Amino acid sequence: MSSTGIDKVLILRMVPGANRVLEDLIMQSLKHPHEIVWSTLDEEGMKLAKKGDYGLLIVGAGITSPTARKACRIASGHPTSSIIFLADETSFSTAEEKTARKDFLDLGATILVRPLKQSAFITAVNAADMAHIRLGVLKKKLDDEKIITRGKLLLMQTLKFTEEEAHKYIEKEAMNSGRTRAEVAYEIIRTYE
Repeated sequence: MSSTGIDKVLILRMVPGANRVLEDLIMQSLKHPHEIVWSTLDEEGMKLAKKGDYGLLIVGAGITSPTARKACRIASGHPTSSIIFLADETSFSTAEEKTARKDFLDLGATILVRPLKQSAFITAVNAADMAHIRLGVLKKKLDDEKIITRGKLLLMQTLKFTEEEAHKYIEKEAMNSGRTRAEVAYEIIRTYE
């Protein structure tokens, strides 16, 4: 995951081939180099969705498509992936369409109905990009805290520090050496494991 934004977009559609207009809108919306992968809503597309190495999944199909719902369900299992569902023209008037809409929303998908409004699509992609950035920052903080906790535990086990002493030691070493607490903790882990 990139803390600079979405670097890969997976687009699954019912029909093969790329849509240059959609691709251009994505390129305009994201702020850095990225890759756009096109596939169909079939076995190959599902394999790509399961792989989860994308920051944004865009699915285009009818609102009641079970295959589209399955692809979005797969993507929802990747906590750092955003989902945009491009529904074929609908007014969500039937019970089946209303149920499908609720299912997509429960999966965390943003639903846009075709014909697309350019500004709505760009806004949805920008929101997904910003969410990806925030998740990247939070994941880094969480990873750093895990390293710091492991470093403290090693100090407590090997040098018989109290938790407070281990905390102060890591803080002081970080301040004195101009490194982060995570860098100091990582060095402690390398030394004592």
